[in-house]
Amino acid sequence: MVSMLDRALTRRRFLQLIGGAALAGVGGLGYGRLLEPEWVDVERVTLALPGLAERVSGQRIAQISDIHLSDYNPSRKLHAAVTRVNRLQPDLVALTGDYVGNDARYAAEMIDPLRLLEAPAYAIYGNHDLWTGRAAVRAALAETPVRLLVNEGVEAAPGLTIAGVDDVWVGHPRPDLALANAPSGHTNLLLCHEPDFIDRIHRAKAPVALQLSGHSHGGQVRLPTSQPDGNELLTYAPILPTWGVRYPIGHYQVGPHQLYTNRGLGVWPLPFRFNCRPEITIFTLRPA
Repeated sequence: MVSMLDRALTRRRFLQLIGGAALAGVGGLGYGRLLEPEWVDVERVTLALPGLAERVSGQRIAQISDIHLSDYNPSRKLHAAVTRVNRLQPDLVALTGDYVGNDARYAAEMIDPLRLLEAPAYAIYGNHDLWTGRAAVRAALAETPVRLLVNEGVEAAPGLTIAGVDDVWVGHPRPDLALANAPSGHTNLLLCHEPDFIDRIHRAKAPVALQLSGHSHGGQVRLPTSQPDGNELLTYAPILPTWGVRYPIGHYQVGPHQLYTNRGLGVWPLPFRFNCRPEITIFTLRPA
């Protein structure tokens, strides 16, 4: 038989548990909303690329993706990211799309920060840039030293071509045009916003050594799991976007091609991150 004291203690313990769970929930929301989205990680990745010319060995490329300028993502975050990139002193900078959230008017806010980039920089569109206003994003980028690549490639360094395709989801990507003028023997890097496009690159046997992508934000919210994913992470993303499902985070090998999916700098559509910090990536290229 349960005494009145036992019932009181049981009731008190139950209320303590409920109160603790509520505090933990509020704390988790506060962390995911206020702390982790501001806690930018610099990932340093060494990539061994077959056929890379010795004169290109040691080239360092910084990647920023998915800035999503909006009320959630003010331009100060981009300014801080550019400052960190400059301190890293890369040889090149790759911007892999989605500069705005849901309003192309925010594109103007990237002009001043991107003007501060010290290394040569190359950019492509993301799906949000085309959904909200391709012309506004193009006009903003034109006010900066950043070169926009739309189905076009350039010699970024002797022996190294950087090519960019139009957005996969909304635009008209033409990797054949982007790589048309790549000299024989060059190592070709492809900028493509959506990572899952690498499967088309593989099927087409396109001469791409490395694809740099964003789009998925790494899932933005990643929950614990007992089964490691393809990158040996013990977390999974319950929600992923179209064209960002197969290769949502980190480094992959797809046939002879390598792919890196950056977690992005901003947040969208909700202003939360959990187990998935915003990212600046700095790659060092080495011969395989």
